[in-house]
Amino acid sequence: GSKEGWKAVERRFDEMSKASGRLPKESFGKCIGMGDSKEFAGELFVTLSRRRSIEPEQGITKEQLREFWTEMTDQNFDSRLRIFFDMCDKNGDGMLTEDEVKEVIILSASANKLAKLKSHAATYSSLIMEELDPDDRGYIEIWQLETLLRGMVSAQAPEVKLKRTTSSLARTMIPMRYRSPLKRHVTRTMDFAHENWKRIWLVTLWLAANLALFVYKFEQYKRRSSFQVMGNCVCVAKGAAETLKLNMALILLPVCRNTLTTLRSTALSHVIPFDDNINFHKVLAGAIAVGTVVHTLAHVTCDFPRLVSCPSDKFMALLGPNFGFRQPTYPDLLASAPGVTGILMIIIMTFSFTLAMHTFRRSVVKLPSPLHHLAGFNAFWYAHHLLLLVYVLLVVHSYFIFLTRIWYKKTTWMFLIVPVLFYACERIIRKVRENNYHVNILKAAIYPGNVLSLHMKKPPGFKYKSGMYLFVKCPDVSPFEWHPFSITSAPGDDYLSVHIRTLGDWTSELRNLFGKCCEAQVTSKKATLSRLETTVVADSATEDTR
Repeated sequence: GSKEGWKAVERRFDEMSKASGRLPKESFGKCIGMGDSKEFAGELFVTLSRRRSIEPEQGITKEQLREFWTEMTDQNFDSRLRIFFDMCDKNGDGMLTEDEVKEVIILSASANKLAKLKSHAATYSSLIMEELDPDDRGYIEIWQLETLLRGMVSAQAPEVKLKRTTSSLARTMIPMRYRSPLKRHVTRTMDFAHENWKRIWLVTLWLAANLALFVYKFEQYKRRSSFQVMGNCVCVAKGAAETLKLNMALILLPVCRNTLTTLRSTALSHVIPFDDNINFHKVLAGAIAVGTVVHTLAHVTCDFPRLVSCPSDKFMALLGPNFGFRQPTYPDLLASAPGVTGILMIIIMTFSFTLAMHTFRRSVVKLPSPLHHLAGFNAFWYAHHLLLLVYVLLVVHSYFIFLTRIWYKKTTWMFLIVPVLFYACERIIRKVRENNYHVNILKAAIYPGNVLSLHMKKPPGFKYKSGMYLFVKCPDVSPFEWHPFSITSAPGDDYLSVHIRTLGDWTSELRNLFGKCCEAQVTSKKATLSRLETTVVADSATEDTR
């Protein structure tokens, strides 16, 4: 019985606690008769201690052990369910991830010496998540698992009627800070801010800079003569244009890989999320799209009509010198240097942005035969390089604007010059390294699932750590494309290896290329693997863990 069991536990406590009067965590399992399940007993000890705000490292007194024992031996289903939930939900947020469910299954299997259950823990936890998380949220809530376990117990013992000891057991399992909607929202907001503070402050600074530039240019044009003709429309157009200058400059920085790799090893990495460079690149692209739409619509739907319809004497008095004392028509404005360059930029950016979308870049969309080359990484890569022409057109566009005539007040080139030089240097360095690092393919193999394994000769002095990636370019497939792949060889190996899954057009072509070599080895004993040189460069050839 429970009383006899407690006497044995109490006796072992007296033996193990000795002079200190406290039972350490390491001895808890042996003390309660679970010496063969130390891992499970240790987790149980931590869970019961956490519920009573006890520091596990300090051990527990006999009175606290008695409380533990009373709760552990309680045959009430709700009580046992509470313990199980607490062991699953370690952070107490009322949500269980698949890993948390799997961990408890493994602990339970170890405690009950169920080796088969332990080996299938991943499968069982996956089945539980599949059953209770049909929306693929990545977690299940406490009440869902409670319902599942109650249903299992009811099915095994239908004559037993389970009674709730509280109005909602699941609700009692959730800490106070998660119980009310307001507290839950505040807590989750604070957790989100804590986890993403680097992103938050950087995006906040960027938004503030955009807002400041927009307001500055808006107020500037409100004091100009053009405002009397075009009103707030010209202010909005120029404000949007100012944000475009900033974002067109910033968008080049996240793709300067060598510079970012160097900065990751500095103190700046503690406050700037350099690993989010591509995400920030996408955010900037979205901001450019919005700025372009606002700038264009303000001009073509408001500024141009007002210029054309303005009374001639008023136009000549206010804006005559800016237009050579000739009032333009709507077609004149569209056919002007700013108009033509603006239209060309919109066409190129729309084309490039469309092919950069996930559905096109990953070949999710299946286009008909004549257009199928517009989907895939190749199309994305080449279309993206058309944006270099956009920068040329942007400088021309800004140089020939009507409302500013003094060259040093045409500031677009001032925004762009440093980022463009940075990016140009990046491409030059990349080309130099490409010519210096020629790596021979030592071994190629194709595994089930269309996975290509490549073993390459390691360049002299090349060092890396587990988890790093490298960029691979195969000139026989494409002379321009670089693709990142995780390094699958160990740092101590005398070769570099990557495993490439066939997903897109580039990886398919690479697989086919090496597939022919592998077939040649099988069909001919004398055949050897064709020597194909593949340029391999780790990100800036420095340590870059991801």
